[in-house]
Amino acid sequence: MENRIMEKQIENMTDQELVDYLFDKVDVKKTIYKMLTENTGTHFLDSGGASNRNWQRNQIKTIKDFQDEPEATLSFDVCGDYIYLEPTVSVFHKLSKLLDECKICKDFNALKVNNWDSQNYMGVSKEGENFLNSYGFTTPDNPVWNTYNWDNCFSQVVQGTNLISDNNENYVLIQIHQGADVRGGYTDAKLFIISDGMDCEHYSVHDDRCSFSVKNPAIDVLTKDMFNFTRNNELVIDYRGGYFSNGDGLELDQEYIKKFATLCDYKTISGWIVE
Repeated sequence: MENRIMEKQIENMTDQELVDYLFDKVDVKKTIYKMLTENTGTHFLDSGGASNRNWQRNQIKTIKDFQDEPEATLSFDVCGDYIYLEPTVSVFHKLSKLLDECKICKDFNALKVNNWDSQNYMGVSKEGENFLNSYGFTTPDNPVWNTYNWDNCFSQVVQGTNLISDNNENYVLIQIHQGADVRGGYTDAKLFIISDGMDCEHYSVHDDRCSFSVKNPAIDVLTKDMFNFTRNNELVIDYRGGYFSNGDGLELDQEYIKKFATLCDYKTISGWIVE
């Protein structure tokens, strides 16, 4: 009876009401925040000491603290005449921007996880596996990934299992590494639909592209040239998977990096995630 009432309510929803019902960014942020503050335990042989595990550092933050943090930051490490660039992409912002929770996700994520006794999914209980099977989820080739296994600039290690729904939409099971030793200390897996479903590929979840810019006050942006164009006074640094480039896609040299760092007074600056 309750299901029929809900079906009737859904039928009478406007398009916007249906979107608000199916996808709630506030809920996504809450779920990710809970994962980032989940206590994944300690071990006397790990390197976390008394309070240096990810979950311990994160638990002193509120969800507003995470929301107020920049999507990405860029720092400068000077070693002699060489300047190393150190970008960082916020896992909170990356996941909350790209992922959504539909009704199926919310129901899965509400399941109590007493044991990781699934035979096919990491961080999932047998009940959770049965839930996924009941909705016809399948896995593509090589579905499991872990950001620890390649160069990236995420603020924390993320592990995922790619899923495809019975109507060919892209979902993902996400675990966040909360411990010290990367071999353990992961959260329970939570289910998310990737924004735009069929139009957003699985790899976009662990794509760490980010961008930074700084204005050069020495460049005249008011005077127009012979073609009636003004000059752009922004220097840009784009990052993706260990590769740095300028706004034109050209690899950076030390002269460009030094000019950029000087304009930033060699201080850490904020940037944004490239979607």
